[in-house]
Amino acid sequence: MKIAVLGASGLLGSAVCRSVIHRGYSLLAYSNRETISFSDQYHSKQLPFSDDNQLTREFFDQWPDAVVNCAAISSPDTVDQSPELAHLVNVEGASRLASISAHIGARFIHISTDMVFDGSTSPYRSTDMPNPLSEYGRQKLESEKRVLSVTDENLAVLRITLLNGNSPLGRRSQHEKILRALMSGKKLTLFDDEIRQPCSVENLSDVIVELIERPNLNGLFHWAGNEEISRYELGIRILKRFGINPENIIRGSIKNPENQGQRPQHLSFILEPLASKVRSVPLSIEEQLKELQIPKDMYTWYRKFADSPNCYIPRF
Repeated sequence: MKIAVLGASGLLGSAVCRSVIHRGYSLLAYSNRETISFSDQYHSKQLPFSDDNQLTREFFDQWPDAVVNCAAISSPDTVDQSPELAHLVNVEGASRLASISAHIGARFIHISTDMVFDGSTSPYRSTDMPNPLSEYGRQKLESEKRVLSVTDENLAVLRITLLNGNSPLGRRSQHEKILRALMSGKKLTLFDDEIRQPCSVENLSDVIVELIERPNLNGLFHWAGNEEISRYELGIRILKRFGINPENIIRGSIKNPENQGQRPQHLSFILEPLASKVRSVPLSIEEQLKELQIPKDMYTWYRKFADSPNCYIPRF
């Protein structure tokens, strides 16, 4: 089976590529700018969403059996700054990929977000009514509707939550952002009343490949880890995992006037019916933390900065 992955240079896209290779399938990896090497055989190819002709020609030439769309402008601040550009990727690109996939008979997996909900009535089922607070959430909801309108079969939309993992450039995941802030001399403020249900990116990528293998599972699904946690507590546990003083993180509140508006306070998922239909099992916070690594370019700083650097043994 030949599987195309869009957004291959990102945190999730790169993990999906690794999972595809691990399962023994043929990989077509695409990214917007960066070129990522996954093995001697597989490297990502630049394929911008803005060039509709190039996008169409590439997929008609390659004719993949499945397409996974991990490409997105996912930072709410970036979306607010450039909503038209974000819409081109988050909505127009996703819709076009779904149409092309349907035309060539490829199974299509589209990645969406918990940000389609307002956080007022967690935990959410996939059948609950969305109410996004941010432009990013509104764009992802629009992309869901347009993708799901393409066909009733051979297509799945998967809403996901906050991701823990290791990105190719060491800058995308929660622990990487926290550590880089500390390396630059900053103290982070994280909210103790902003509740999420984090997910392991490696675990999620295995679920995505399982969805590809299961053409009978079509429609809208949720996936996450098996625990809720506040942003603040997650930051504390990340620092403890690496032997760093947790006092480097400041406890804040989402209820402060300057923080209110576009941040849902409590986002968590009910994982059925998908959880009972796949082999992969949602992971605990502790299991997710064990997967985290110090980016290679930060290791020298880490050895000097950490209170107990021997908590972490690098994988070379």
